[in-house]
Order: sequence, then structure tokens, then C-alpha cells
Amino acid sequence: MTVFQAFVLGLLQGITEFLPVSSSGHLVLAESVFRFSIDPLSMQSFNVLLHAGTLLALLFCYRDRWYRLLLSLFTNDTAHRRLLFFLILATIPGAVAGVLFEDVIANEFSTRTSVAVAFLVTAAVLVVGERAEQHRRMEHLSVGKVLLVGLAQAFALLPGLSRSGLTISAARIMQTDRSEALDFSFLMAVPIIAGASAMALRSLVTGTISLPSSSVVGIGFFSSFVASVLAIRFLRAFVVRHSLAWFSLYLVTASMLLLLLDL
Repeated sequence: MTVFQAFVLGLLQGITEFLPVSSSGHLVLAESVFRFSIDPLSMQSFNVLLHAGTLLALLFCYRDRWYRLLLSLFTNDTAHRRLLFFLILATIPGAVAGVLFEDVIANEFSTRTSVAVAFLVTAAVLVVGERAEQHRRMEHLSVGKVLLVGLAQAFALLPGLSRSGLTISAARIMQTDRSEALDFSFLMAVPIIAGASAMALRSLVTGTISLPSSSVVGIGFFSSFVASVLAIRFLRAFVVRHSLAWFSLYLVTASMLLLLLDL
């Protein structure tokens, strides 16, 4: 892998992680274009390290919100304390699925056809989510509904299923305001990405996987961070006035093109 390829993958990861179009699906497609001679598990671990760039961007963009969430453990801020509990709860399904199915996902669901089908599923979910009536704040949901949002994040481990798209839409179906659903989706990404990054680093230390040179990884990380900050700020402004269902048009078009290529 060259520095330029790592730069492109970082940009792609940063932009598509937060736009509801699936970063993992786009990374799989980019990797098929570049034709890397890297085993699937090591490639997936490199992608996880690119996600670490988005993790830093999330902490940067939501630093004030995370401060209030953590401070609520020591104050009477019950709304933020309940929201923090919900974030922990919503992380459980994705964490369990990641531990149990990491190898299967890396080896069995990284084809262009599977990504194309997953794009169509994401497009349909975005449309359904935007048709629901929304007025609630996330901290007003029940434990069961929060777990369903967490389950949506677990399904998004499959390449082509957008994590942000599925979790935002799941929260919207639970009658949550669009901006509230988006912020919760981005906040709940922090623990799941941090956990995946820690697992990738552990595999690297134990020699289970191998990665490109430090300069290549560094460039990918940096470009992912910058692109993520821009994508977060763009989407937070976009959802105030526009429906996320517009992204389904792109996903359906991309899916059709991929299916035609595989004919």
C-alpha cells in the first residue's frame, strides 16, 4: 500500500463514516480497485485504525457534550446521566457482534455483490426512518427502544450497511427528533470505535495481523481525521433543513452500478 492509497482510503473513511452511505462498504470497493495483496483480516484491521481518525474527530467535535456527560456522574444532571447510561446500553449489541463475528464479516461479506445488496437495504431504511413522526429527545426513550438502536449498530458491522444511517433511522422510527437522533448516533459511535481500535492494536501487538509502514498508517489516520471533522459539521447543518432520505438516491444508483459490474 502506498502513501497516496492510504490518503485516499482515509478521506473515504472520514467522509462516508458519518454520511449515511457506509464507510465499510466504500472501503471494500476502494480496496477492490487498488487490488491490495493484504489478507482480509489485516485489511479490516487497517480500516479499524482509519476509524481511529474518526474517533478523534468525534471527541473533538463533541468535546463539550462528552464533558457534560461525564460530569453528570458527579452532579444532579439526571438528563445527561440517563443519556450516558443509554450510550453504554446501546454499545452492548455491537460490541458482542464484533467479538463473535469479526472473522466471518472480514472473509464472507467483503464482496462487491454483498456491498451492493447492503446499499439497497440502507437506502430502504433511510426512507422508512424519514417517514416516522419525530418529536422526542433520546433520554425520553425506554430501555428497550435504546437496545433496538444498539442492535441497528450491530447489523451495521456488515460492509454496505451504514452505521450512521441505520442508527439514526432506528432512533427516528422510535419517534426521535432528527437532530437528536444524529447526535446520539455520533455519540454512540465513540465506545464502539474505541473498542474496535483497541482490539486491532492488540492483534498488532500479538502479531496476529500485519500492517503497512507507520508513515502509511499515519497519513491514513490524518486524512481520516480531517475528513471526519468536515463531514460531521456538514451533516449536523444538513439535517436541520433536509431529509436523510436524499442519500438513498445515491445508494440505489451505486448499488445498481455494482450489480451491473458483476454481471
